[in-house]
Amino acid sequence: MLKVYSSEMDFLYMEDKKIVHQKGLWHKVFSGILYDAARQKIYFQTIFPKETYSFERPDYMDFSVGGHVEEAESIIEAGLRETREELGLKISSDQLKFLGIRICNCDPAPTYKIREFQYFYGIELKNGIEDISFELMDEEVKSVIEVDIGDYLKLLTNNLSKIKAREFLLDRNTRSLITSSTTDITPERIIPDYFTDKSILEKILTLKAFMEEN
Repeated sequence: MLKVYSSEMDFLYMEDKKIVHQKGLWHKVFSGILYDAARQKIYFQTIFPKETYSFERPDYMDFSVGGHVEEAESIIEAGLRETREELGLKISSDQLKFLGIRICNCDPAPTYKIREFQYFYGIELKNGIEDISFELMDEEVKSVIEVDIGDYLKLLTNNLSKIKAREFLLDRNTRSLITSSTTDITPERIIPDYFTDKSILEKILTLKAFMEEN
């Protein structure tokens, strides 16, 4: 069950998460971006196609962690749980850096409506990619993509049309690493409203500032 809110973020009542998206009810989610401050890298994930999606979703690269804030959880508790469930990472709250809230109001399909208060956090990796145990990741994760944060900002601001990244492709069944290779990232790999929404740019700039403090 999820908490349903008004558009002004006043709590209203509890509702099943399926109904929340069918009816387009406002709710809260955790959105996390893994980062390696020492190497100035941030991490994304791609997912295998889901039968539960009622709309076409190309092979976009999404932020590292994302999920609903459930009935009895705080935002932080949801973030710790989602990071453990999706990426197999056990982190502490001091590894989370608050980046701000994004308001998402869109309808990917007539039967799937998104009305979300997205709480964005940076998730610090102490040892970079070495902290990630691929075999512990959720079965929906198809790959992990490592990007230089400066290059990603240039892509978001149209100062570059293509950047280099490292992509770690996983076996769907065994979760073992299949390949690690250099790949080209263009704006077409970014979720369209992430590319056009200045709120996303703001979150990445805030994360870059945190990373440069270290």
